[in-house]
Amino acid sequence: MRTHGSRRVRGGLAARVVLAAIVAFSCAGTGRAAEVNGIWTEPTTKDIGELTGIDFFKNWKVRGWAESYFVYNSNTPDTDTVNANQGLSIIKSRDLTIEGRTFDVHRNRPTLSILEVELEKVPQASSWLDPQALGFKLDVNWGDTYDIIWNTVNKSIGPELGRNTRDPLGDADRFLSHYSVGYVAPIGKGLRLDFGKFVTHIGGETIESIKNNNFSHGYLYSFAIPFQDFGFRLNYPLTDTLTTEFYVLQGWNVTYKDNNGGKTIGPAITWAPSPKLSMYAQYLGGPEQRNNNSNYRHLLDLGLAVNPIDPLNILLSADVGYERNVFSKKDTWWDGAFAVFRYKVMDTLEPALRAEIYNDPDGFTTGVAQTMGEVTLTLNYRIDLPAKTHILVRPEYRYDVSDANFFTEGTKFRDRKDQHTVGVGTVLYF
Repeated sequence: MRTHGSRRVRGGLAARVVLAAIVAFSCAGTGRAAEVNGIWTEPTTKDIGELTGIDFFKNWKVRGWAESYFVYNSNTPDTDTVNANQGLSIIKSRDLTIEGRTFDVHRNRPTLSILEVELEKVPQASSWLDPQALGFKLDVNWGDTYDIIWNTVNKSIGPELGRNTRDPLGDADRFLSHYSVGYVAPIGKGLRLDFGKFVTHIGGETIESIKNNNFSHGYLYSFAIPFQDFGFRLNYPLTDTLTTEFYVLQGWNVTYKDNNGGKTIGPAITWAPSPKLSMYAQYLGGPEQRNNNSNYRHLLDLGLAVNPIDPLNILLSADVGYERNVFSKKDTWWDGAFAVFRYKVMDTLEPALRAEIYNDPDGFTTGVAQTMGEVTLTLNYRIDLPAKTHILVRPEYRYDVSDANFFTEGTKFRDRKDQHTVGVGTVLYF
């Protein structure tokens, strides 16, 4: 659920997809001319039917990108030291030398993080048996980012360590971040049903940095919410400005095998009264502990996108989580919030400033009992190339701080309470 509110999706999906996707996939709040938006492709995405002149492929959308980065960490963590303590890190990656991050985790090393192509047939319907009512979406990807997701969820640093038959992700999950089929039923304003694997609808950021305001991901994305899920999604617009969704999922990050017999449910509601204002509230709840269907995990996710003046977009996002009987019958909780201010200096330059705070009092989500904060400044500069191809250059400075020793300095594992990083991300996209 992450698209900005001023856009409309063609056909009968206008309220259904865009309003349900407002903010949570937020690429900058309302009013921004975003590079790439949302889990679902935009109307401006290349249409294969229009490109080829073949009617059969009309409403087949395609887009893709390649992401890379280079980051310097002032603490200069020793690679062998951090690798030796990978068992204590929530994020799992070989040669992880930037802690508190999700994907930009390698210091002083040019890294190709994502190669990805998204293909979507947009479902549209005027009757129950209309063949146009069926659609699909397939995201094929490769790179360090998707290895990190796989390793983190399966709690290992590579397939050579051996596959656990209880691992929540299968081998195909390294290369397919989204695969789903969809159907639009001609009920009222149109009831859409999707089934498959989805990038999570929760939160104000998503996997690919090009869809976010900043290059690096915040703590809420890294620690408070799941990466992905598998199951059913129902989407129905109550009005032109109010949309509801309901998810029935295997569980947090589960696409292969769940660790219990319960399911996770996720009602959501989005309201976009104008192109300058949109907001959402969504919930996830279900059992996530092994062989236990009664100790529920609860997550409330809230977001607000505001465009007070044309050059300025503001995104506010907050999460509150709670789970029963985690530590020897003790309940635990975590919460956090961030604000992003993005200002359009010109069509090709939009700096973004993010400020965030995150509380993990028992160390359940980060591995260390702490309260964390970060400030990130990203300069988003677009270079236009022939054939509607572009390069997004994203220099970024970030300061991370904690009230506990969480960051490694040299060979001293988790010996510091702060770190400074400076880097640049680049994205070639079409």
